[in-house]
Amino acid sequence: MPTTPINPEMDYVSFDLLIDGKDISDAVDVLSVEVEREINKVSRAVIAILLPRGDSNDKDFAISEQDNLAPGGELEIKLGYESKNKTVFKGLILRQRLKARGGRRTVLEVVCQDKAVKLTLGQKIRNFADKKDSDILSAVIGETGLEKEVEATTYQHKLFVQPQLNDWDFILTRAEANGMIVYTNDGKLMVKKPTSSDDLSFEVDYDTSVLEFDGELDASQQLPATSAKGWDFASGDFVEGKSAEPTVSTIGNITGKKLSETMGSADVVYQMSTPLESGELKGLADGVLLRSRLASVRGRVVFFGNATPELNKLITLKGFGARFNGKVIVSRVRHVVREGLWRTEVGFGIDPEWYFQRSTPHTAKTLLPAIQGLQNATVEKIDADEGSEHRIKVKVPVLDCSIWARLGTFYATNGQGTFFMPEVGDEVIVGFINDDPRFAVILGSLYSSKNAPAYTADADNSIKAFTTKAQLKIELNDKDKILTIETPAGNKCTYSDKDSSIVIADQNSNTITMDSNGITLKSGKDITLQATGNVNVKANQAISAQASGGDVALKGLNVTANGNVGVTLKGGATAELSAGGNTTVKGAMVMIN
Repeated sequence: MPTTPINPEMDYVSFDLLIDGKDISDAVDVLSVEVEREINKVSRAVIAILLPRGDSNDKDFAISEQDNLAPGGELEIKLGYESKNKTVFKGLILRQRLKARGGRRTVLEVVCQDKAVKLTLGQKIRNFADKKDSDILSAVIGETGLEKEVEATTYQHKLFVQPQLNDWDFILTRAEANGMIVYTNDGKLMVKKPTSSDDLSFEVDYDTSVLEFDGELDASQQLPATSAKGWDFASGDFVEGKSAEPTVSTIGNITGKKLSETMGSADVVYQMSTPLESGELKGLADGVLLRSRLASVRGRVVFFGNATPELNKLITLKGFGARFNGKVIVSRVRHVVREGLWRTEVGFGIDPEWYFQRSTPHTAKTLLPAIQGLQNATVEKIDADEGSEHRIKVKVPVLDCSIWARLGTFYATNGQGTFFMPEVGDEVIVGFINDDPRFAVILGSLYSSKNAPAYTADADNSIKAFTTKAQLKIELNDKDKILTIETPAGNKCTYSDKDSSIVIADQNSNTITMDSNGITLKSGKDITLQATGNVNVKANQAISAQASGGDVALKGLNVTANGNVGVTLKGGATAELSAGGNTTVKGAMVMIN
């Protein structure tokens, strides 16, 4: 037999207010008590206390000065009837607010929130390696000392980053990415999937217990099915994860799947450029469809005060007709006690808008908190990419971790393209695919006073150059139109439009000069011409061979000298014509001496 809001022992409303374990209910004049608990929000409570009239201002505000009402105290609120009270809130006193109006008693409001409010303070940078989302969230929550219950997830991230985001927002975004919800339960933080079976056996009947009702059946947010696609840069194609129809508690006589036919929409595809794996993509697609189904019926019901309803539990609506009868998931509980009356409001269904869309508009499509703009990084490693994707390992200070980044270059193709890697220790600038901090791209390297360029810029920007760490250089001089290629030992090739020349010089004082005067070969030692075939020397004019300090020798199987006009052989001192065999001297006339 289900319980109902109607309690036979409802003669008078009772409550207990305990601060640090001590009951102050009888020590103060309570005007009202409000408690609000909601999915994906930190539970809060407000106690309004009427201050006594005194004969001086100081006495008027004496209660507000009590240490037990100062921020930092732990408050517990119990509500019930005839002193049979049940805890509906536990949390910390955070604020005091005084409201004074002429002719009326001053009101002191004590504002409290669940201890999970500690998670909302301050942005954090963390990174996690080889962890599942449930492990990550447990670690984050555990640092605050909160009790927790985190439902296990399956996909394991190689690297995950919390980039300058407070813990509460980080927890909510990752919970939503896994189709889970977050709620507080008297100092215990719950991260779980929306229930489809945890029934409170609590029935709200329109005929007997309802004070207000506002319900909505909405087909506009119902998706037929969902899938998520991520870009796999290794295969050059999309990887896809498809949703499965979720198991949810149904209300009314029309399912979410049936409602989706109203819009006539095709399956919704979330497509992103980040290289996510199929397991993570399927989790995202499942979470989107589950939230859509839980948004099909939303509303609120108000009845006389009852402490039974709890977040992420099922209650039964009865007497509202075929469209709204059935089990609904509790997404909000609000208690208000005022002037001796206690009313409870229960919200049901889930808001179709994702938390990150409302609170963090720059969150990446992957439901991971986004990293905005370009970031500085330092090169740590350029080889042995653990994923064999030719990436470079960089340390990103703003993320406080090292990640593998792809290198952007102006020409990259299979087996071809440019090959210029930054040096270990260089400062580089990185961007992130889809603003996802896990997928970095090096966009370029940066100069600074620490990493100075090899050249100093001039006003005309006349020099362009490339210099390696071993001082191999290629220099382009726009002013003089000179291209120079040089090694650190002094081997050099200079192409000059200014001098109309090409000069090749080595470290041994050998040069080849090509200019308007012709080609000049110079050597500090010997010049050797050698060929496995013939060596031919031709000139349109004269050919001259001269040795100022040595002999000129010609040697071969046969030596032939032909002169079209004449042949002259002279010796400054002696001359000899001889042969080992016959010697023939012929001419029309032979003159000897």
